[in-house]
Amino acid sequence: MTIQKMKKVWLLLFLPIIFINMIPSNNKKIQQNAFVSASDSCNCYSTSSLYNIQVYFNNNVPGDLKSFNNQSQVDCFAWQEFISLNWPMNPSSSFGKPYDMGAVQWETYMPREVLFPDQGVKPPAWGTLVSDKYAKKFKTQRLLMNKMSTKLLTFTSKIDNSDSLNTFSADQAAPQGKPSWLGSQNGKNVWYEILLNKDYYDFVVQKGYYNAVTQHDSVKAGHPINFPQGVYHGKVGAIELKAAWMEVPDPLSPQWARYKLSRATVLDPSTNQLRTTTVALVGLHILHKTQNQPTWVWATFEQVDNAPTSSTVGSPPYGYNFYNANCTAQQVTIKTKTGGDSVVTVSCSPNVSPPYYLNQGAPVPIQITRSNPIDPNDAAPINQRMQGNIKKVYPNSVWQYYQLVDVIWSQSVQKDPTTPIEAPRSLNASSMLSGVPIVANTTLESYVQKTNTCTSCHVYSTIAPYPLNSINDNIFGDFSFAISFAKYKTTFTKPSSSNLKTPHPDLKSLKKTMKKVAIQY
Repeated sequence: MTIQKMKKVWLLLFLPIIFINMIPSNNKKIQQNAFVSASDSCNCYSTSSLYNIQVYFNNNVPGDLKSFNNQSQVDCFAWQEFISLNWPMNPSSSFGKPYDMGAVQWETYMPREVLFPDQGVKPPAWGTLVSDKYAKKFKTQRLLMNKMSTKLLTFTSKIDNSDSLNTFSADQAAPQGKPSWLGSQNGKNVWYEILLNKDYYDFVVQKGYYNAVTQHDSVKAGHPINFPQGVYHGKVGAIELKAAWMEVPDPLSPQWARYKLSRATVLDPSTNQLRTTTVALVGLHILHKTQNQPTWVWATFEQVDNAPTSSTVGSPPYGYNFYNANCTAQQVTIKTKTGGDSVVTVSCSPNVSPPYYLNQGAPVPIQITRSNPIDPNDAAPINQRMQGNIKKVYPNSVWQYYQLVDVIWSQSVQKDPTTPIEAPRSLNASSMLSGVPIVANTTLESYVQKTNTCTSCHVYSTIAPYPLNSINDNIFGDFSFAISFAKYKTTFTKPSSSNLKTPHPDLKSLKKTMKKVAIQY
C-alpha cells in the first residue's frame, strides 16, 4: 500500500471520531475526563496572564490547581468548583434551568447525620440521604421521605445548640448558647445542611472513623486523622459543603427564576412534624482539601439578592432577602420554659441574633447587612466576568445570580501533621490569605461577620468525644467539625483495670463527660 493510500485510510477511520468529539455537550452529563469543546469553557479574569484559569462547564470537580500563586487565581478555582458541583444530575437538564428542582451534583452527597449513625455503626451505602433515625422517628409520615432522593432539612441553624428548647437545631457559627436562626423578608426561616463528598465518605468508612472508639484507637496508635487530598488532574479529595436554604411560599413567582430551587422535607420546629416545601439556595460554603492546600481551600458563595453593604445604592428587582430599608420593630408573643407566654421585641438593628428559638414562636424577618464588602480587587471583577460568561453560554441560568464572597487559602504549603496533635491547630497566620481580612457569608455567619473567619473557628475541630478515653477528646480533627459527630455504643461493660490503656475516669467525671456528649448530640 502506498503512503498516499495509507493517509486516505487514516482519514476515513479517524475523521468521524474527531467530528463526534467536536459536538458541544452543554445539555448532557459529561463524564470524568470527557472532551470539552471551546463553547463549553470560558476565561476567568486574572490579574496576571501567567495565572489565567480556563473554567469549564461540566461536572468534573477539580482536585487541585497545579499551583496556588495569587488571589485571583484561587477565586477562579473556586468558581470552577462552584460550576461543577452545581452541575445537574439529570442529563437532559441544562446548567441552571429556572424552576428546575432536580438535584445538582453536591445535593447527592451524604448528609453529616447519615454518615455518623447512632451507636457508631457503619453508615448506609453511598447515595443514602435520609438516616434510619429519622425514617423510624417519623414512620407514620414515611410517605414524605424516600431515603435515596429526599432532601431532609432539620437544622434551623448550623451547629448544635445546648438549649433544651432547641434540641434538634444546628446553629450558625455563632453566637453559641442563644438563638441564631435567620428569618427572611417573606416571613420564612432559613434551613441549613452539611454534606460530605464521596472521598470524605470513603475515607471515613475505610478507616472505621464513623465510630468514636476507632478514632481514639487510631490516635492512641499514633495515627493522626488526615483527610484525603485532591490531586491536580486526579482524585477530587475531601469536600465538605454547608448550604443555606430559604423557604419560599410561592415557588412559581417570577423572582425565583433567579434561584436554585429544590423540594425539601423539613422538620418544623413549631410542631415537630414533617412537611414538604420549596427552598431556594441563598448561601454555600465549599471546603476542599487538596495536595497544594492541605489546610483546605475555603470558598463561600451567596445569591446576589441577600443583603446590601453600607454603601449599596438601590435594591434588587424583587428586594433583598434579609434586609428592608423600611424595617419596623416587631412584637412577638413566644412560649417560655415555664409554660407561659411572653412578648419580645425583634429590633431593626442589623446583624443582631433573634431573642427567641423557633419552637417558642414563628419566624419573622431579621435585618441583615454585609459587614465586609466583597473584595473589589479580585472577587468583584471575577464575579462580573463569570456571571457574564454563564449568561453567554446559558442565557437563562439561575447561576448568573450567584456571587463569590471570598476564598481563604495558604500561600505556602502547611503540611498535615504526622502524629496526632491537640486543637487548636497552629497555622502560619501570615501565609493565610483572602481578599478581605475577615471572610463571612451573610446567611451562614450572619451574626459574627466582624469577629471570626472560617479557619479561626475550624482550627478548633476535634475528633469525636469518648468518655472512656476522654484525655484524647481534644485531638485535632483536620479542620472538619463533622468528624466529631461519630458515635459509640452507649451500653458497654466496664473493662477490668488490667485491660485499660488509659486511666478509667471516676464516676463523677464519667457522668460529667456523658452529659457533655449528650448535649452535643
